Amino acid sequence: MLLKNIRKFSLFFLLLCNICFVQNKINITPLLNKDYSINLLNFIRKAEKSIYVIMFQTGYYPEHPESISNQILEELIKAHKRNIKIEIILELSNFTDVKEKNFETAKFLAENGIKVYFDREDKTTHSKLVIIDNKYIFIGSHNWNYYSLEKNNETSVIIESEEIARVFVDYFNKIKKECKIYIAPQN
Repeated sequence: MLLKNIRKFSLFFLLLCNICFVQNKINITPLLNKDYSINLLNFIRKAEKSIYVIMFQTGYYPEHPESISNQILEELIKAHKRNIKIEIILELSNFTDVKEKNFETAKFLAENGIKVYFDREDKTTHSKLVIIDNKYIFIGSHNWNYYSLEKNNETSVIIESEEIARVFVDYFNKIKKECKIYIAPQN
């Protein structure tokens, strides 16, 4: 079943890319392993309007402030302070380690003014998606945790296309309608 869904998505994605490429000349850049974080950090720093994120697993590591995932989160906070609209959807997982790390990350971001949402408990949101300025899409296998960003073999791409970005912004908004906003606990 999962393999069938992956094949359907892959075929749909390739068809969409081919249609858009022929009509609108889109740019697609492969991001292998650490290329993802290097590029993502640069794009967040240059963001001018908005950043939308859907992430299955995140990691905020207070004991490792220089970790790549912490650097991404810090850049999001800096972008928020530059008045960039930022909204993030995280997985509310039954997997304890995913749930705990996502809640730590949500707390850290919410305390710094960023809107964080959790998906429905009965639905797994396995996406790893970032949309910047309604034009640049980062999509692939990279989670925002230590192993994905620093140890694993991971593959993602940047797609530069306003048309494709609109599809993913609509997808983000559709999921967000089913989510609950995270409110950081008051100390």
